[in-house]
Amino acid sequence: MEQTQAAIVWFTENGKKLAYRIKEKLEKANQNLHIQMGRKSGQSLKEWCREGFERRQLLIFVGAVGIAVRTIAPFLKDKFTDPAVLVLDEQGRYVIPVLSGHVGGGNRWAAFLADELSAVGVITTATDLYGKFAVDVFASGQKLAITDRGMAKKISAEILAGAQVGIYCEGKVSGSLPKELIWEEAEELQRKPSGESAEELRESPVRESAEELQESLARESAEELQESLARESAEKLRESPPRKERSRIYIGIHRYKDRKNTLYLHPKALVIGIGCKKGKTGKEIEAFVQRVLQEQQLAMESVLCLASLDLKQEEKGILEFAGKYQLPFVTFSREQLLEAPGEYTESEFVKEVTGIGNVCERSAVLAVGEFSDFSLEQDKKKAAGRLILEKTAECGITLALAEKEWSVEFE
Repeated sequence: MEQTQAAIVWFTENGKKLAYRIKEKLEKANQNLHIQMGRKSGQSLKEWCREGFERRQLLIFVGAVGIAVRTIAPFLKDKFTDPAVLVLDEQGRYVIPVLSGHVGGGNRWAAFLADELSAVGVITTATDLYGKFAVDVFASGQKLAITDRGMAKKISAEILAGAQVGIYCEGKVSGSLPKELIWEEAEELQRKPSGESAEELRESPVRESAEELQESLARESAEELQESLARESAEKLRESPPRKERSRIYIGIHRYKDRKNTLYLHPKALVIGIGCKKGKTGKEIEAFVQRVLQEQQLAMESVLCLASLDLKQEEKGILEFAGKYQLPFVTFSREQLLEAPGEYTESEFVKEVTGIGNVCERSAVLAVGEFSDFSLEQDKKKAAGRLILEKTAECGITLALAEKEWSVEFE
């Protein structure tokens, strides 16, 4: 599990005493938290803050809010990347999250410390004030990538206004669904949006009953009747604007570009098993990967890592591609790949070169086990995950895709 980096700064002796109480409380609650206490020798407050924004996920000021605000102001970039910033007065009466309360977890840290220190947590974010579901908090807590910040804001605004938002999840779900959300079927989410269909128009109440139609035919010609129906249908459409499509949240590894009004939240669950001829460039590999993902309607944001044979661990093109997208690149020995559970498509040419008939499929499956919550030795079949795309090749590059088992939890 990745360690959370935090830092606490103070300005008086009373502030220092409270800072060490805070440290004790935080470390007791989270064993995976590393806290830097105070500034380094000769380090200015500005330098301390710059380092915090670059390396830490949580910054705590014990002192005045004004000092904290003026200090962090030059380093503010983005709510999705800035660290959480808390301010506590020296007497520990108030805990105030001033930055990244949702995505960075500032509100959660503040609520915890307020409870532990018998203080008052000063929470100002609207969804928290009204006890509403906050999609950015949910995404952050479940480690889901938010793809459209504008859509995330729109959904939050609609929820605050009292609307219900649709939701669908490809993975396993536990917990109770918040009342602000309503389950939708996969077919409904994947269906192309459209206006009123021809069938709906045919079933429109504008059409007269059979008896009325017979009477009308006696009085009017077929052409006059058609014109009348057309006028009535057009008038009806003008008076009744198209129904507003419900906003929705889609959680999964797929992305359907023709689905509008949808916020996609992507888990890190895709493993790319890859192989290539020596000398393939990062751009060539990137272009191939992007094309395959688009064809499969899969999101790049869901890619967890790259995997291959250890003979490729120094392959420049793969390393360039992995570096650009900040993806781990794991490799396996020939012996390890041969132990991968399952059946695979074999290539005699690849077998002659590497000693194994399929690199990309086997490495993708093994890498899923590396990133699972259980070891391959404990449960080989389960840890193998799910191969969702068999070997595909182009211009000396091969890849396969496997999906790691994942889930989300509602509180």
